[in-house]
Amino acid sequence: MKRFVLFSGVALVVILFPRSTHAGWTRTYGGQADEEGCCVQKTSDGGYIIAGRQEGEGGWLLRTDEEGDTLWTSYPSGFMGGSAYSVQQTSDGGYILAGYQAATDDGKYHLALVKISSTGEEMWTRLDAHWFPHDSTGGVGRSAQETADGGYILAGYRQPFIFGEITDLWLIKTDSAGDLEWSRTYGSDGPDWGACVRQTSDGGYIISGYSESLNSLWLLKTDEQGDTLWTLSSSQSWCAGRGYCVQEISDGGYIATGCVAPFWDGKDHLYLLKIDSEGDTLWTRGDWQWFDEGSGGVGCSVQETPDGGYIIAGYTSPWFDEIEDLWLIKTDSEGDTLWTRIYGGEAEDLANCVDQTSDGGYIVAGATKSFSVDGYDLWLLKTNSLGDTLGVIEELVVDVGSNWYVLSPIGSEIVLRYSDFPHGFHAQVFDALGQKVDELHSVSPSGTLTWGEDDGCYSPGVYFIRSSSEEPSVTQKVILIK
Repeated sequence: MKRFVLFSGVALVVILFPRSTHAGWTRTYGGQADEEGCCVQKTSDGGYIIAGRQEGEGGWLLRTDEEGDTLWTSYPSGFMGGSAYSVQQTSDGGYILAGYQAATDDGKYHLALVKISSTGEEMWTRLDAHWFPHDSTGGVGRSAQETADGGYILAGYRQPFIFGEITDLWLIKTDSAGDLEWSRTYGSDGPDWGACVRQTSDGGYIISGYSESLNSLWLLKTDEQGDTLWTLSSSQSWCAGRGYCVQEISDGGYIATGCVAPFWDGKDHLYLLKIDSEGDTLWTRGDWQWFDEGSGGVGCSVQETPDGGYIIAGYTSPWFDEIEDLWLIKTDSEGDTLWTRIYGGEAEDLANCVDQTSDGGYIVAGATKSFSVDGYDLWLLKTNSLGDTLGVIEELVVDVGSNWYVLSPIGSEIVLRYSDFPHGFHAQVFDALGQKVDELHSVSPSGTLTWGEDDGCYSPGVYFIRSSSEEPSVTQKVILIK
C-alpha cells in the first residue's frame, strides 16, 4: 500500500490505451543522445538485427534475441559521424550494411558499404573514395543487399558536399570482398536519389527513389549490368511524390510505397503502388482512399505477406514534412485495408522498417520521442499478426476531463490525485516497455496517492499509470528521476 499526502495542481493531457488482445512487446534503446532505428531484419536464430544511428557516434548496429534483449552492439568506423541505413544478414551468417561516413577533413559525406561478422566485428569497410580515389564526388548509401553471385548491390545518391545538393541516383555492384565491379548513375537536372534496391528474379535490379526533374516517386528496373530496362514515375499535374521502398512479389510484379504530396492540402499522403513485371501500373492506393481526407502520412517500408496482401510501416503526418505517430497498415492483395494500428504518444514517433516474423507477426524499427529518456530513442516493436502489442498503442490523444490526474509528472516522487470514485481507486503502473510493474489501490472515494523510487520497485525512467476504475480507461505518462 502506498503513502497518502495532500498536494495541489492541475489536470494534464492524457493518452487513451486500447486493449491489447495478444502478447507482443516494445523496447526502447538509447540515452541522452538521439537514436534512431533505420532498418530491422529477423535473423536465422529468431532474433533481430537493427541498423541505425546514434548522435555523437554515427552508425549503430544492434543485435537482440527474440524478446528484444540486447546481445551486442557495434559502432562500425565506416559510419563514423554518419548513419547505417540498411542491414541484411548474409549467407555466411554475418551482415552487410549501407550508409555513409561524415568526413571532417574534406567536408563531404562518403557512401559506405560495411561487412560485419556474426558477432559484430567489422570485417571490412569500403567508402566511395576507395572505389574512386581520383573522383571528388561524395555520396550516401541507402540500401544494400547480397546478390546471387555472393557480391553486393548498393543504391544511394551522389552528394559532392555535406551541405551541397544531391545530384544523381547511384547504383554500385561489388564482389564478395567489396571491390568494385561496376557503377551507374541515373538522373537529369536536379537531385535524384535511390532509397531501396532489390535484386530481381531475372538477375537484374529494381530501385525506388525520387526524381526532382519529374517531381515524383521514381522506380527503375535494370538488367544485371545496371542498364535501364524501364522507369516509372508517379508524376501527376496535381502532386509531387517520393519512393522509399520496393519489393518484387510472388506474381513477378512489384509493390512500392512512399508518399505523394497533392498541391492543394500541404500534406504528405502515404502511397501504395502495384506494378506488373513490365513496369505498367496495375493500381494505386492513397491514405485518402482508406481514411478521411484529414489523414496524411508517409510509407517507409512494405512487404508482401503470406496471404497475398501487404504490410506497410511509416508514420502519420498532419502537415508536409511533419511527423506525428508510428503507423502500421495491413492490406489485402488489392491494397484495401484490413486493419491499421497507430502507436505513439504526445511527441513524434515513427517507423522506418517492418519485417515479418516466424510466428506470423511483425517486427518494426523506428524512433520515439514520446517514450524516450531524452530526445529520440530507437524504438523496436514486436506485434502479432493483427498488429497488437503489449507496448504503448495510441488510438487517440485527447484532453480528458477525468476524475484523476497526476500533479507532478516529473520528479523523484509522483503525486496523483483522484476524486468521486465511490468504490475506491485502482490503477496499474507500466514501464516504458509496456510491462506491468505495480498496482495502486485505495478504498477511499477521494484522495491523493504518492509513489516513487523510495517504494523499492522503481528505478528512474518513463512510466505509465492506467486507471481501471473508469471507462474508458485513462493513462498518464510520468517520468521518475533521482
